[in-house]
Amino acid sequence: MTAISSEDLMAQVQCGNVAAFELLFEQYRLPVFNFLFRMLNGERGPAEDLLQEVFMKIYDARKYYEPRAKFSTWLFTITRNHCLNFLMSRRYRQGRRTLSLEAMAAERGGQTDAVKPPDLALQDSSGKQELGELLEQAIGNLPDEYKEVFILHAVEGFSHQDVAGILKMNPATVRTNYHRARTMLREKVGACLTRKGTKK
Repeated sequence: MTAISSEDLMAQVQCGNVAAFELLFEQYRLPVFNFLFRMLNGERGPAEDLLQEVFMKIYDARKYYEPRAKFSTWLFTITRNHCLNFLMSRRYRQGRRTLSLEAMAAERGGQTDAVKPPDLALQDSSGKQELGELLEQAIGNLPDEYKEVFILHAVEGFSHQDVAGILKMNPATVRTNYHRARTMLREKVGACLTRKGTKK
């Protein structure tokens, strides 16, 4: 049986098929949440709120979707714009002021006590967790123009061309920003692992 494409499902949504919209939500809920979660530096509550708001926007804007457009690109364009608007909003800034350092540490899960050298970290389960935490922190500290490119390409799997469409950016700039993001991540994670290794 041939799977129904996202574009066909969206066309059904335009015709009033609520079940098709629910299928799209289930298909894209996790990728959209992951993008928002990382763009908000691991703040789960706001990411969950924005997830709901994004899909409300998708439904409200259903008549504006053009079938020739790739649905995932259209969806993430709306997601990214809504996220940026939230980051610039007073609602986000006020939320940031009330979030204590202790709450942030608890939300991120804290730091592990056991430290592995860089080569062993990849072979040990606790080392993998620690490396993942370091990588997430490093992604969160990237400049926004590098962070969103890295998340969309390396995490969400969009091609450079699709990322360019989502961000309304030249593909060459997307590739440059992606490679700069990778370089910065390697340097930051490598430096952290080296420091932790010397303290062992």
